[in-house]
Amino acid sequence: MTRKLIKFWPLGILLILTFLLRTIKLEELFYFTYDESVFAFVGRRSVLWNHIPLIGGATPFGFHVAPYFYWFFAFILWLGNLNPISWGWTGAVIAAVTTIMMYVVGSSFANKKVGITAAILWASSYLANVYDRHFWGLTFGPIFSLVILYCLYRIIKGSQKFVYILGISLALVIHADLSYYVFLAFTIATWIIFKLPIKKSATIALSFIFISFVPLVIFDVRHNLANIRPVADFIRAGRNKPGFEIQKFTDNLILFPRVATRFVYTFGDNQIAKQYSYCASFVSEKFAAIPPIFVIITSLALIYFIYWSWRKNKNSSWHLASFFLILYFAGIQIYGTIFKADIFEHYLTGIFSTFLLITALFISRLPKNLWLATLGFFVAANLYKFSLAQNSMGLKYKRQAIEYTMQQVGEKDFSLDSLSTCWKYSGYRYLFAVFGQEPVKSYVDPNFAYLYGTTPVAEKHPSTVVAFVIHDFAPETDQFYSRLALLKSHQISSALFGNVEVVIMNNSSGWFD
Repeated sequence: MTRKLIKFWPLGILLILTFLLRTIKLEELFYFTYDESVFAFVGRRSVLWNHIPLIGGATPFGFHVAPYFYWFFAFILWLGNLNPISWGWTGAVIAAVTTIMMYVVGSSFANKKVGITAAILWASSYLANVYDRHFWGLTFGPIFSLVILYCLYRIIKGSQKFVYILGISLALVIHADLSYYVFLAFTIATWIIFKLPIKKSATIALSFIFISFVPLVIFDVRHNLANIRPVADFIRAGRNKPGFEIQKFTDNLILFPRVATRFVYTFGDNQIAKQYSYCASFVSEKFAAIPPIFVIITSLALIYFIYWSWRKNKNSSWHLASFFLILYFAGIQIYGTIFKADIFEHYLTGIFSTFLLITALFISRLPKNLWLATLGFFVAANLYKFSLAQNSMGLKYKRQAIEYTMQQVGEKDFSLDSLSTCWKYSGYRYLFAVFGQEPVKSYVDPNFAYLYGTTPVAEKHPSTVVAFVIHDFAPETDQFYSRLALLKSHQISSALFGNVEVVIMNNSSGWFD
């Protein structure tokens, strides 16, 4: 027992490091916005009113995936007394398990040197840390991709028991996000390419996947095919007609080396909210911050890795990893280029861990002293970057803003509004239910009112209106400043928390609309 502890003490230290790095300044850096509030409202309804959903999150095509991750999120909320910070702690645990899997996969595909290198990279990567502070369906991509890669590796080696683990993993992950159907395609393609036999275990694993759709079938039977109908409507409407644009292809092509580079070191601003933003200006900013030479180097490294694994090591485990990378690339090009969908960095969460596995492979081939120096530089650079991290729209500032609001408003009824160009829908309505008192009317009622449980929605705005004004990191539009001036003209009090300004207004004349 003592020998085993001594043998694995470096991995134990990495587990602790991973967890600590994901929980330092947890509330300050935790990102809670619209997508998270959907999970939170559904979870709250499950906890308080015992409503168990039969459908999960919506997809771009209008239908919903199965509800397993809604159930999981609700369970964590129940443990955390509905405070979403409990998701942050859960994300840290998942990150620690991911570190273990990085070691397991790296050691299995190559050797323990690659395994420990991969674990160190994941534990200390700034961008991995940042994404672990954003808890939603895509949080599970890195850990599931490693589990699936490892299961396929063991199955190819002849271990049939991993077929069951693979089946369960696929049955779950395809309902985390629609983009994770690439894992299913990858598994099928691997079965064909490696000529794996279809035994009883494979049939049972496939049944797990089919059974995972049972809640959706029950929902459609109860609701006149309400979930499947949007798919037919989408097809009939002819939206996203197939086509090809060279600019789309190029953008989606260089996305891969850009993201891989950012996992080694994230250049640019220290405001982590920008890392998640859908706003075009911030998406462009974070990629423009990467020196082109690093994108070129990463591109060449990825191309060489694929060549090496296919032409020189056709029977190696890295052949499996490179095939996964190619299939993911094809999926992004089909969806983003052919069907003209907008592609964001987080669509690549399923290969985040693969990028760092490949990086670990290259670093581990260096001579010992250079290997140690490179690892030391990587860790130091990423930890320094993390020490500078800020989130001026983090959960801490939102909680403080809500507490200030309740001090000013007291027991009076109030309505809630939000003013922002990029950050309008930032989860405030849910957070008032946790940290304060629920507003009688709010700007997200059309989206969420059905999830409020026993809380009614007023027809008119009361005499007190509270606006959360989220100031951007760049000059705003004329429309924003015009609206802000109107709000300020009726101001009773205001205060600033990070980039979140609370403006409490008098609406006794009924001016607010």
